[in-house]
Amino acid sequence: MARISDDLIAAQAVSAGRKPPTEERAKALAAAVDLMVQAADDAASGLAFESEPAHIVTAMDETAVP
Repeated sequence: MARISDDLIAAQAVSAGRKPPTEERAKALAAAVDLMVQAADDAASGLAFESEPAHIVTAMDETAVP
C-alpha cells in the first residue's frame, strides 16, 4: 500500500476547506495516519472478504427498515 505523505495530508486539508497544517504538523499527522492504516491492514490481512454476499438481495431485504 502507498504510504500516507505530508503532501496528501496538506491537500486533504485544503480540499476540506481548511488551512494546510505546518510542514512539521503535516509530517506528524501523516506518520500517525500511516501507522493506523498499516495497523488496519495487518489486522485485516487474515480475513477473507467477498465483494458481496451470495444472497445480496435477501440480505438487503432482511436488513431494510420497514
